[in-house]
Amino acid sequence: MKASYIYYKCIRGVLRLFFPHADNIYEETPSDEPAVFVCNHSAIRGPVIMTLNFERKHQTWTISYAMDSKTAVNYAYHDVFFSRSRKGKGFWRMLSHIIAKLLPPLLIYSDTIPVYHDKNIIKTFKQSVKALTDGDDLVIFAESPKRYSEYICELQTGFIDLARLYYRKTKKALKFYPVYLEKKNAVISIGKPITYDPEVPLDTQRDEIAAYLRDNIDRLGRSLPKHKPVPFLPERWYEGYAEYENDVYGYWHMIGSGER
Repeated sequence: MKASYIYYKCIRGVLRLFFPHADNIYEETPSDEPAVFVCNHSAIRGPVIMTLNFERKHQTWTISYAMDSKTAVNYAYHDVFFSRSRKGKGFWRMLSHIIAKLLPPLLIYSDTIPVYHDKNIIKTFKQSVKALTDGDDLVIFAESPKRYSEYICELQTGFIDLARLYYRKTKKALKFYPVYLEKKNAVISIGKPITYDPEVPLDTQRDEIAAYLRDNIDRLGRSLPKHKPVPFLPERWYEGYAEYENDVYGYWHMIGSGER
């Protein structure tokens, strides 16, 4: 057994000590057909809760920069520690090198699909369609930095193109489920899905699907017992990266370029 896999299992066990089991609660019982589950990020909490407790067999979209020890340094520097807004940047750079060694094995063994923000995005879509046709669900954290409410940011829309690709492959209409994740109430709240309509141009549906998912993630969050929502990005991020609030692709290009 590889040391990296043992390390992954150990970290997974430790996380279970800090994250209570989260119940899967559906507003509508899903079919056995594979689907896409679009979640709020809730900082690191969302991915951890889904990885530990989502009961359906799934693969998760994960930013490619976090999955390679070389690019993970700059990823950690900006997207984990938000170092532009901190003093002592040398210290945060040192910690980023440590994270860059520890993070990739955790993601690789968590059934992830790397997401690229360049021409390699075609690899993401090919791998995703294969996962769906093999019967796996997809879990996607699609928030952009643009703020919408205390429960959810605006959603990026590129992932919705999966519906057209999947329909071309299978002649089946893909469903997208809104999901709200929250640690205090230990729940994975899954709303009613919206279904891609192959008879309507995708350009017409893209914003409609994204708005439905955003609004229902917000609604699911508001419907839970009182809790303090954890935002996708903290205020510290906006202090150091304000120019990227409406330019998510520019943000990832900056990280990929190695800028400090």
